[in-house]
Amino acid sequence: MPKVSDIFTGALLESLTRFELTVRTLTSSGIRGERRSRRKGGGTEYADHREYTHGDDLRRLDWHALARLDQMLIRLYAAEETLPLEVVIDTSASMDFGDPSKYVTAARIGCVLAQISLLHATPVMWRFAGGKPLEPVRLSARNDIGRVLRVLDDLQPDGACALGETLRRSALHGPRKRSLVILTDGYDRAELQPAIRACRAAGTEVYLMLVLSPEEADPGLRGEFTFIDAESGGESGIVLDGSTLKRYRKMLAEFRQEWHEFSRATGTVCMEFSSAQEIGPELFRSLAEGGLIS
Repeated sequence: MPKVSDIFTGALLESLTRFELTVRTLTSSGIRGERRSRRKGGGTEYADHREYTHGDDLRRLDWHALARLDQMLIRLYAAEETLPLEVVIDTSASMDFGDPSKYVTAARIGCVLAQISLLHATPVMWRFAGGKPLEPVRLSARNDIGRVLRVLDDLQPDGACALGETLRRSALHGPRKRSLVILTDGYDRAELQPAIRACRAAGTEVYLMLVLSPEEADPGLRGEFTFIDAESGGESGIVLDGSTLKRYRKMLAEFRQEWHEFSRATGTVCMEFSSAQEIGPELFRSLAEGGLIS
């Protein structure tokens, strides 16, 4: 059975040194800027410009630049600060599916982001949301990634999803100003969506990473089957034929659409990955396109 740590060779760790975490957050002056900004005197002194993106505060728009250049630019005012990265991974039973499992691939993606953060002196907090309560793991040194890899290798996804509760606990005990990465299959929408709204309302930048197995994304089975709910243990018989698979694909499309619409409405970045996703150039491109690394 694949372990999370299997792919974290010296060569992979070395390849991560060329990246930097580029997620955004609110600066100490309450203005949306880059994760790191240059100190230019006081905390509200002008530092730089960047292009306007959807959701930015229009009060920070440089109207002179708009009139002169016909370009929407946001003025940045910030003092330099190191903002923590928090990774919350769904460790419920539904994540134990696929080869490698959704859990293993999600954990590997989280470790890639954690290692890039640590290489640039950005502290990282890991939280685990599943049937078995586990203490958070705090990382701060460049070589700390092995500590969380050992925990992830020993962890067996089990029980019901506890992402909503874990995020509420994070909001109570963690720093408000942080970059939050959530790794899950997204099935527990009723609990997860209100928790994400609360995080966004508090000013946290949220990056939701949905991980599904190829079998979930495009099932090719036909015939009669007994399905067992991984979290409740409930059983149900089903005949997989053309019409059933058509309904399933329609439900899956609606599931994905709901998450993307929710993300647009809340200012959350939503990205989708397959559990078959390899850790390499294709993943790095996706993370860069999602605004996580550069």
